[in-house]
Amino acid sequence: MFTNSKVWSIAAASFAALSLTACGEDSTGPGTISGGGAALNQIVVSSPLNASSADTLVYFSFAANTLVPKTAPWDLALRRFELRINGGVSGTGSVTGFNFENTTTATATQVLAFTDVNTRAAFDSIRDSRIPADSLFKADRLIPNATGFLNFGRGVPTAKSASFWKIRTATGAHQLTRVTAITFVGRALSSVTFESRSESRTQSGTVLGAARSFTVTTGNVPVNVSLASGTAVTPLGCNWDLVITPALYEIGVNAGCNAGTYPGEATPGFAGTTTASDAPQYGAFLALLTGPFPNNIEDPAGPFRYDLNNDQRLTPSFNTYLIRNAAGTYKLQVIGYYGLSGAGGFPTLRYARIR
Repeated sequence: MFTNSKVWSIAAASFAALSLTACGEDSTGPGTISGGGAALNQIVVSSPLNASSADTLVYFSFAANTLVPKTAPWDLALRRFELRINGGVSGTGSVTGFNFENTTTATATQVLAFTDVNTRAAFDSIRDSRIPADSLFKADRLIPNATGFLNFGRGVPTAKSASFWKIRTATGAHQLTRVTAITFVGRALSSVTFESRSESRTQSGTVLGAARSFTVTTGNVPVNVSLASGTAVTPLGCNWDLVITPALYEIGVNAGCNAGTYPGEATPGFAGTTTASDAPQYGAFLALLTGPFPNNIEDPAGPFRYDLNNDQRLTPSFNTYLIRNAAGTYKLQVIGYYGLSGAGGFPTLRYARIR
């Protein structure tokens, strides 16, 4: 569906003779306005938005065309390279979105050649007739990711220690947990090493303790793990939290005792996270946060690509998203990441209401 949508933005790279504008600088073209309250199909470009904090989300309103307090009506939440919407597990609103994924097959050379100028005509061409069925609009949500603790590539998998989860245990306690090492005997998973930080309550709030590491030896059958003791246990009701299925390289949770997980944030990361009990929802599985915006720089459907020019910089992908709120349906692109001073974490948005 919408395979032609991949063509129109990739074709925009043929305008590469146009000068490449500085990534992240606010740039307005003919017919572009810099304020909110635009007419139908009128393109709006925001100023570079200060989303540079490593651990604090900021909130953007289409109506205001600026950042607003979290207590005000907002549509998008931003932090560094992450974008979320005010709906599902990310907010209390009813905002939903759709990802055209129109530049996911573009090469690094093509993406580097995209500018706010040479992609504008393709962006402007997206009108009401291009809006897909309502069922294709999704809110931010949790989905199962039973192998999310692994890096897959050539050869045997390795532990993806950058990934961690906020866990509600089978006894109602809370921990941060990640997998830091795995071993194999041939192709068979033989051990999993976990690292966890337990949450405790004090008079001033909650505190996460120091990390502790423990290794669970696996065999050919599922192994149940208690995070409280850091050991494999014989399953009996709510005495276990996680289950390792060695043959499938999967980890599950004790959903029958209300255990659940929520993916931790890349920033501030496992060491910098300060609480495990604040997740908006705990999925009854090893969870992955998904929505219209992939929130990692490895996914070509996300708003940025990384290191395309071997310079460790983020480059806007010019993927196009549709965002629906109570006021209507908006098309949206991220067209910059670096602010006027050149600092990272200052994304620039281009959008228009098309219904």
